[in-house]
Amino acid sequence: MSEATPQVTPEVMSETTPEVTPEVPGKADATLASSRLAVTAFPASVAEASQPVLDWWVHHWMDAAHPLSRLQRTWVESVFEAIEVETDFLNVCALSNVKLLNCLAAARPVVGSSFLHSCYHEVAQEMADAHMARLGRVAELPEDFKQRLWEEIC
Repeated sequence: MSEATPQVTPEVMSETTPEVTPEVPGKADATLASSRLAVTAFPASVAEASQPVLDWWVHHWMDAAHPLSRLQRTWVESVFEAIEVETDFLNVCALSNVKLLNCLAAARPVVGSSFLHSCYHEVAQEMADAHMARLGRVAELPEDFKQRLWEEIC
């Protein structure tokens, strides 16, 4: 049985052309055996060996923790809304204080107390309106929280 050798013409051959080697009958079996050996080789460390078990455990642990994390997220959203209500009220307080200070700075003895009286009433009305809006929003927070809890539970 004669082996066929490939014929390469000089015009086609370049430096980047790979070298062609004839197949040896026993070489394929050796390659297959070495690939099987690589598959059945042991992991290099304990962490690599235990990774599938760890992945399985984390997956099931997260399934059990998922409802608790949803409830905690709902609680944090409600706390965030309460902080937002207080921040809006503090912003109105700061703006009212600035307005009152501007009134005091602009007041001259010639203008009299009527100017300060009207300015103070305006600022006090803004603060009262802001406080009533704040109380209305704070009263809605527990209902929103209950609704969110039921949505997460159901």
